[in-house]
Amino acid sequence: MRHGWVAACAALVMAACGGAGEPAEQTASRDRTSGSEERRERDDGAQITGLMGTIPREAVEDALNPRMPRFMRCFEQRLGDVEFLAGDIRLAFRIHTDGTVAWVYPVETSVGDRQAERCVLDVARGTRFRRPSGGEAEFTWGFGFDAPDDVRPPLNWAADALGDRLRDVAEVARACSASGYSVTAYIEPGGRVLAAGGSAPSADAEPALDCILERVRAWSMPDPGSYAAKVTFPVQ
Repeated sequence: MRHGWVAACAALVMAACGGAGEPAEQTASRDRTSGSEERRERDDGAQITGLMGTIPREAVEDALNPRMPRFMRCFEQRLGDVEFLAGDIRLAFRIHTDGTVAWVYPVETSVGDRQAERCVLDVARGTRFRRPSGGEAEFTWGFGFDAPDDVRPPLNWAADALGDRLRDVAEVARACSASGYSVTAYIEPGGRVLAAGGSAPSADAEPALDCILERVRAWSMPDPGSYAAKVTFPVQ
């Protein structure tokens, strides 16, 4: 298991974050320990900047790091159904001036299981942060989960391995009024979708994400053969 945080200015507010010439993200050194406490940390500066206010990096860590056991349980409780469940998830937050969460959504994820992702979002929504300075603040923060060492990972498929199914993606996008989403799915031998999850482009876009995933889970996919596969593809 590994976790860390990534702070970035929202694309629409780059001017408020110090100018277009500054990098959005940088990767810091990793701090890894053994067993269930194995972690990966990354950061890009001393504070997290938002549309109207700022919140110090350490305030984000102080609020979210104690919740890591709960985040990890979101994955662990799904291993019985998806034994090779693993991936990274990055959450976009907006924090009210009183420190409560205004919204949070999965801006990036390779987890591939909506139930685990929903659980993570529920834990994140209940987090209380230090009050931002100067107004509401936005930031992103992420962590990763590794499958158990004794579990073989699924085959890593490129999107074009879906073959004719890729033609159905545009229809799903139209049916769900969706654009700017990404889906990750696990495919069992025989072509059944075992689980699927995904990222959304905005805080109000999760209903469309659920619409997409409901349709994807009903698909019959190409048969990966004797072992499961994992694939990620965009829905534009």
